[in-house]
Amino acid sequence: MKNYILTIVLILTTGLSSFAGDVIAEISSQFSQGNTKEIAKYFSSTVNLSILNDNNIYSKVQAEIILGTFLKMNQPRSSKIIHRLDSNTNYQHAVIELNTSEGDFRVSYSIRINNNQAQLVEIRIEKSTN
Repeated sequence: MKNYILTIVLILTTGLSSFAGDVIAEISSQFSQGNTKEIAKYFSSTVNLSILNDNNIYSKVQAEIILGTFLKMNQPRSSKIIHRLDSNTNYQHAVIELNTSEGDFRVSYSIRINNNQAQLVEIRIEKSTN
C-alpha cells in the first residue's frame, strides 16, 4: 500500500513540475493576455527586440515599455504555439501566432537558461503572411 501511494505521489509531483516548468507556454499565454509585466519578468538584462523591422538591443526596462506600447496598439485576442524547440537544456525557442485587434502577428522568442533561470533574450514580431 505504501508503494502504491508513493508511486502516485511521484507521478503527480513529476507531472506538476514539468507543467510548471513550461516557460514557452507561460510566455505564449502572457502574450495572449497582453500582460507585458509578466513577460518582462523573464527578460535578461538586455533584450534583442525586433518589432515590424525596427530592430535594436534594449535594456530590460526599455524593452518592457516598447513591447507594452505595441501590445496596447494591437490588443491581443489569442495566441497559439506553432513551433517550439526545447530539447536543449540551455536554450529554448518558440514561434507563436498572435491574433490581435489589428491582425495576426508571428512572434518568435528565444530563451537562455542561466543558473537554472529562464531569460528571454530575443523577441521578434512580424506581420503574419497568412
